[in-house]
Amino acid sequence: MRFLQGDRVRVIQARGPYTGCRGTIVDPSAETAGADDGQLPLGYYVAIDGENGVVRPFLVGALERIGAVSSRRRDGAAERAER
Repeated sequence: MRFLQGDRVRVIQARGPYTGCRGTIVDPSAETAGADDGQLPLGYYVAIDGENGVVRPFLVGALERIGAVSSRRRDGAAERAER
């Protein structure tokens, strides 16, 4: 799997200190590592949410892409908020 800078990911590495944490792919050089010879990169640098910008390395197999979730207000929510 190939990730791009800015992709949102979750750490799925078994029994790791960051298992379940979410973060953002931040290292653009890791994206292209191995691109010259057609190989996928071994890992990426991820800024873990809540770590104040600290970047940690993770292997590709320890990460899964997560997507944005949209939310909609229920019809009655706006009416209740006005009361």
